[in-house]
Amino acid sequence: MPIPGIPQPAVPYGSLVVISGVSGFIGSHVADQTLSAGYRVRGTTRDVSKSQWLEDYFQTKYGSDMFHLASVPDMEAPDAFNEAAQGAVGFIHVANDMQGSRDPAVAIPRAVNGALNAAKASSEAGLKRFVFTSSSFAVTQPKPGKVFTLTAESFNEEAVERIKQPGADGETVYSASKVEAERALSRWAKENKSSLIINTVQPNANIGPLINAEKQGYPTSARWVKKLWDQDYDSLRDTPPQHFVNVQDDARLHVIGLVHPQVRGERLFAIAAPVNLQDIIEILRESYPFKHWEDFPTNERDLSSFIPSRRAEELLIEAYGTGFIGLVESVKGNAANLV
Repeated sequence: MPIPGIPQPAVPYGSLVVISGVSGFIGSHVADQTLSAGYRVRGTTRDVSKSQWLEDYFQTKYGSDMFHLASVPDMEAPDAFNEAAQGAVGFIHVANDMQGSRDPAVAIPRAVNGALNAAKASSEAGLKRFVFTSSSFAVTQPKPGKVFTLTAESFNEEAVERIKQPGADGETVYSASKVEAERALSRWAKENKSSLIINTVQPNANIGPLINAEKQGYPTSARWVKKLWDQDYDSLRDTPPQHFVNVQDDARLHVIGLVHPQVRGERLFAIAAPVNLQDIIEILRESYPFKHWEDFPTNERDLSSFIPSRRAEELLIEAYGTGFIGLVESVKGNAANLV
C-alpha cells in the first residue's frame, strides 16, 4: 500500500525499482519495505540460485509479478548494472563487497566502482532517483567516552588518512571505502550534470528481525544478539559502543530517499540511539528470564551526537507516522528465531 505520508511520490507507485545486494540483511529489508509500498522490485545478487529462496518468499508475500532476481556477479565489471536498470524508475544500491577488505587498494576501488557503475547505469536508463547505502562509519568511527557532535557535512577524514599508512584494520578500510564512494558519486553527478537525484543513507549498527535467519545467518551487527544469546562474549570483545538503528527503520529511510519529493541530495542518518553490549544483555535478561547472562566485561558509552538523525526521524514520522523503533523491540526482533 502507498506510504501514508507520501501521497505523491517522486517515483510513481507501482513502478519498478532496482535494489542491489538484495539478499543481505539490509537489502532484503529494503526490498520488503519497497514492495510493501506498492513498488515492483528487481533485486540483484551475485548468485541467483543461492538467493532463489528470497524470490520465492517475496512472490508468495506480494504476488508473482512483484519481485524478480537478476544476476550481477561482479559489480565492478563495466556496464555491470546496465541490463538490470532497464525499465526501472529508481535504484537503491545496497550491495557491498568487502572481500579483501583489509587491503585498501582492493576494497576502495571496488566500492567506488560499484557505486559509480550503478549510478551510471541509472542515469543512462533515464531513472529518476538513486539511493546509496553508506554508513555512519563514513561520518566517524566509535570513540568511546568522547563527547563530540557530527553534522551532515562530517566525513571520517581520520580513516581516509589512516589507510595511507600500512596496517590499517578492516574497520578503517571499510570506513574509508564509504567516504570515497560517497564523494565519487557527488563528483560524478556534478561533472556530468546528471539529472539523477542522489540521496545517501548513513546507518550505524542494524539490529532487528531477519527475513530468514536460516538462509542469511546473523551477519554484521545482527550477530550481536546471537553471540550474546550463545554466551560467546569473546567474539564480541572488540565491539565498541556505538549507535543502533532498527533494520526496518533503516530500510524505510532508503525508501524515503527514493520517493520523497523534497528529499534531494541529502544524507539520511539512520541512527536511533547509543547502544553497548551491556544494554542488550539487560534486555535479554528481562525478556528471557529462563536464561542467565553474565555482565559484559566492559560498559563504555558512545557519547557522540549525530545532529542529522533528528531530520531522519522527522521524515519517518511524516511518512509512516512513527519515529525510530526502540532498542527493546529491536533486540527482541533479532532474538525471535533463537527462543
